[in-house]
Amino acid sequence: MPPAVTDSLDIWAVDSQIGADGSVSVDFLLPTGIYINLDVPRDATISHIKQLLWKQAHAYPLFDLLMEIDSYMFSCVNQTAVHEELEDETRRLCDVRPFLPVLKLVTRNCDPGEKLDSKIGVLIGKG
Repeated sequence: MPPAVTDSLDIWAVDSQIGADGSVSVDFLLPTGIYINLDVPRDATISHIKQLLWKQAHAYPLFDLLMEIDSYMFSCVNQTAVHEELEDETRRLCDVRPFLPVLKLVTRNCDPGEKLDSKIGVLIGKG
């Protein structure tokens, strides 16, 4: 069996041929319909990327219509063509591996604490 060959155009691969600074150009779509393009480190956490986006979004119109930063999370289409909501903000962008470097900022359905409580309830067998 021949050795595995990585795709040189895969920007998420460890040995990819991206810029020397290790950044990736990512497109962001805000709930207000504003489109922002940012260069972010490919190994940055989702939380860090959200902070960078929020700082940049201050300079764009309709920023006042946005809620607080914790009311939002990113969603994307991953490498397996599945729509994924990125609730765990400790994950790195290179681990998420979006199909295209496009992240959409969406409103959270409920408080993260409530979702955690429901997951704990399921784990312990509570209805």
